[in-house]
Amino acid sequence: MSIAYTITTSEPVNQQIYRFLRKDIVTCAIQPGSLLSEKEVSARFNVSRQPVREAFIKLAEAGMVQVLPQRGTFVRKISAKRVADGRFIREAVEVSVVRCAALEIGEPALMMLEHNLQLQRMAAERHDSQAFLSLDDEFHRLIAESIDCKLAWETVENIKTAMDRVRFLTLSEVSPPESHD
Repeated sequence: MSIAYTITTSEPVNQQIYRFLRKDIVTCAIQPGSLLSEKEVSARFNVSRQPVREAFIKLAEAGMVQVLPQRGTFVRKISAKRVADGRFIREAVEVSVVRCAALEIGEPALMMLEHNLQLQRMAAERHDSQAFLSLDDEFHRLIAESIDCKLAWETVENIKTAMDRVRFLTLSEVSPPESHD
């Protein structure tokens, strides 16, 4: 069903479970429409049900699951409307971030962005779409951090889940862009 993950002491358990489940939902390791059981997830991570409940709440807030009282927690199907709305919000936020970065970015941040682009080129050459998409996300995060506005990326990250699911589903149909050396 899904990848084995290890809970560490580096961050709160509920946040780790949220991140692991989010990844499994985005990559369709947990299929749309699937029932998520608190008991099974607790057993999978060898934790109590409380951090699992907290992760489910956060997943619901992100629009990834729907909690139906007396019925269960289900992975939401991908909504075209939610994808379009997320794209609109992401564009609005990131255009503002890039506008500020064009005026404020320093040499160290530019070097980090260039390094990221080199890694993206290498992922494209290897046809490693998952690494490419991960590096692309990191690129956008780095731009927001370069203007000291981490909240901008956190906001984008919270609303782009539906877009991420679509991006992952289309990996088999598209490959990373070819590098132009």
